[in-house]
Amino acid sequence: MINLPFNQVSDEDEVEAPPPPPPPPQNPDDPKPIGDPFRVSGKVGGRKKHYDSFEFDGKQYSLVSLEDPVMLVPEDKEQKPYVVIIKDIIQNFNGSIMVSGQWFYRPEEAEKKGGGRWKSRDSRELFYSFHRDEVHADSVMHKCVVHFVPLNKQFLKSKQHPGFIVQKVYDTLERKLWNLTDEDFEDVKQQEIAELVQKTRKRIGELLDIEPEEAPPADKE
Repeated sequence: MINLPFNQVSDEDEVEAPPPPPPPPQNPDDPKPIGDPFRVSGKVGGRKKHYDSFEFDGKQYSLVSLEDPVMLVPEDKEQKPYVVIIKDIIQNFNGSIMVSGQWFYRPEEAEKKGGGRWKSRDSRELFYSFHRDEVHADSVMHKCVVHFVPLNKQFLKSKQHPGFIVQKVYDTLERKLWNLTDEDFEDVKQQEIAELVQKTRKRIGELLDIEPEEAPPADKE
């Protein structure tokens, strides 16, 4: 028999680590993933499964059909619901379902670099952003509609086209605003915005040009 140093074992004596315990059973009312995961990330003991869709409260939410905006229950009951675009659906090792969302900001929620916040020109106005965050899937309330309308196009009337309207992008780092048509974004981000504007066109038809006298004043910030 070969003598081994203290705490060292031979390959023959090596014992495989026991498999991780199964996740706890879910409540029937909890969000549930649909189908098989398309990707698994993370290390053993912290693996995450990524799905195309999930079901909650009798409704299905899917990355395939969508990237549809959804409304989320706010942390503070006095706040208005959050609005995000679902970018990823994740099941953690403990079985909980999370959604990674790309955030919209209401003007009164977006901080200015010099202090203060923006004033809303319309109760339906939102700012788009490239900020992402994960929230529990059970905070999803329902889908909603967000129209992306460049500033040189007419503002949509709520009776004809209900839903939120985005004309500006909020830079969460610099705390300033950009127009949808600005070309200072990275190419990938410009492409993303162009696709969102195109989705609006497909949904409601061609956007009408704004009359010069109806053009909104430029933001001094």
